[in-house]
Amino acid sequence: MTAIQTCEGIVKNKHMSVDTDLKAGLILEDLSQQLADAVIDYRFIGGSHRFRIHHANITYQVDFPERILLEHQIRDLEKIVPQIIDRLLKVGGPRRITIGNDTVGHRALALAATR
Repeated sequence: MTAIQTCEGIVKNKHMSVDTDLKAGLILEDLSQQLADAVIDYRFIGGSHRFRIHHANITYQVDFPERILLEHQIRDLEKIVPQIIDRLLKVGGPRRITIGNDTVGHRALALAATR
Protein backbone atom coordinates (compact mmCIF):
# COMPACT_ATOMS: atom_id res chain seq x y z
CA MET A 1 0.00 0.00 0.00
CA THR A 2 1.35 3.41 -0.96
CA ALA A 3 0.63 6.38 1.28
CA ILE A 4 -0.38 9.63 -0.38
CA GLN A 5 1.83 12.41 0.96
CA THR A 6 0.56 15.49 -0.89
CA CYS A 7 -2.14 17.92 0.16
CA GLU A 8 -3.79 17.46 -3.23
CA GLY A 9 -3.83 13.70 -2.78
CA ILE A 10 -5.35 13.96 0.66
CA VAL A 11 -8.08 16.34 -0.49
CA LYS A 12 -8.88 14.50 -3.73
CA ASN A 13 -9.12 11.16 -2.00
CA LYS A 14 -11.12 12.66 0.86
CA HIS A 15 -8.74 11.39 3.54
CA MET A 16 -7.66 13.46 6.48
CA SER A 17 -4.20 13.27 7.95
CA VAL A 18 -3.75 12.77 11.68
CA ASP A 19 -2.36 16.32 11.83
CA THR A 20 -5.43 17.93 10.25
CA ASP A 21 -7.77 15.71 12.25
CA LEU A 22 -6.14 16.93 15.46
CA LYS A 23 -6.26 20.57 14.33
CA ALA A 24 -9.95 20.29 13.40
CA GLY A 25 -10.66 18.74 16.80
CA LEU A 26 -8.89 21.58 18.58
CA ILE A 27 -10.81 24.17 16.54
CA LEU A 28 -14.06 22.39 17.46
CA GLU A 29 -13.04 22.43 21.12
CA ASP A 30 -12.20 26.16 20.97
CA LEU A 31 -15.51 26.99 19.28
CA SER A 32 -17.40 24.91 21.85
CA GLN A 33 -15.67 26.55 24.80
CA GLN A 34 -16.06 30.08 23.49
CA LEU A 35 -19.69 29.52 22.46
CA ALA A 36 -20.83 27.41 25.39
CA ASP A 37 -24.53 28.07 24.66
CA ALA A 38 -24.24 26.96 21.00
CA VAL A 39 -24.60 23.56 19.39
CA ILE A 40 -21.72 22.88 17.01
CA ASP A 41 -21.68 20.14 14.39
CA TYR A 42 -18.52 19.10 12.57
CA ARG A 43 -18.10 17.26 9.26
CA PHE A 44 -15.34 16.71 6.76
CA ILE A 45 -16.97 17.13 3.33
CA GLY A 46 -15.33 17.43 -0.07
CA GLY A 47 -11.93 18.48 1.22
CA SER A 48 -13.30 20.98 3.72
CA HIS A 49 -13.68 20.90 7.49
CA ARG A 50 -17.17 22.28 8.05
CA PHE A 51 -18.37 23.61 11.39
CA ARG A 52 -22.09 24.39 11.66
CA ILE A 53 -22.88 26.57 14.63
CA HIS A 54 -26.45 26.78 15.92
CA HIS A 55 -26.69 29.82 18.18
CA ALA A 56 -29.66 31.98 19.20
CA ASN A 57 -31.96 30.42 16.55
CA ILE A 58 -29.46 31.16 13.77
CA THR A 59 -27.23 28.66 11.96
CA TYR A 60 -23.76 29.74 10.92
CA GLN A 61 -21.20 27.83 8.90
CA VAL A 62 -17.41 28.04 9.01
CA ASP A 63 -15.34 26.14 6.44
CA PHE A 64 -11.64 25.38 6.72
CA PRO A 65 -10.28 23.90 3.48
CA GLU A 66 -7.99 20.93 4.16
CA ARG A 67 -5.00 22.77 2.67
CA ILE A 68 -5.37 25.55 5.27
CA LEU A 69 -5.07 23.06 8.12
CA LEU A 70 -2.08 21.45 6.43
CA GLU A 71 -0.28 24.75 5.79
CA HIS A 72 -0.78 26.45 9.15
CA GLN A 73 0.35 25.72 12.68
CA ILE A 74 -2.31 25.15 15.34
CA ARG A 75 -1.27 28.32 17.19
CA ASP A 76 -2.09 30.33 14.04
CA LEU A 77 -5.45 28.60 13.65
CA GLU A 78 -6.34 29.11 17.33
CA LYS A 79 -5.75 32.85 16.99
CA ILE A 80 -8.40 33.11 14.30
CA VAL A 81 -11.21 31.40 16.27
CA PRO A 82 -12.06 34.51 18.37
CA GLN A 83 -12.07 36.59 15.16
CA ILE A 84 -14.49 34.12 13.57
CA ILE A 85 -16.83 34.31 16.55
CA ASP A 86 -16.71 38.12 16.68
CA ARG A 87 -17.46 38.36 12.98
CA LEU A 88 -20.32 35.86 13.06
CA LEU A 89 -22.05 37.34 16.09
CA LYS A 90 -21.68 40.94 14.94
CA VAL A 91 -24.99 42.58 14.05
CA GLY A 92 -25.47 42.09 10.32
CA GLY A 93 -22.51 39.69 10.24
CA PRO A 94 -22.20 36.86 7.73
CA ARG A 95 -23.78 33.47 8.23
CA ARG A 96 -20.99 31.69 6.38
CA ILE A 97 -17.23 32.15 6.53
CA THR A 98 -14.58 30.33 4.54
CA ILE A 99 -11.06 30.53 5.91
CA GLY A 100 -8.34 31.22 3.35
CA ASN A 101 -4.90 32.64 2.83
CA ASP A 102 -4.15 36.32 3.10
CA THR A 103 -1.32 37.98 1.19
CA VAL A 104 -0.49 40.17 4.18
CA GLY A 105 1.91 38.61 6.66
CA HIS A 106 3.95 35.47 6.42
CA ARG A 107 1.33 33.11 7.86
CA ALA A 108 -1.76 35.24 8.13
CA LEU A 109 -5.21 33.78 7.65
CA ALA A 110 -8.10 35.66 6.12
CA LEU A 111 -11.81 35.37 6.69
CA ALA A 112 -13.80 35.29 3.47
CA ALA A 113 -17.40 35.95 4.37
CA THR A 114 -20.48 35.17 2.34
CA ARG A 115 -24.09 35.70 3.27
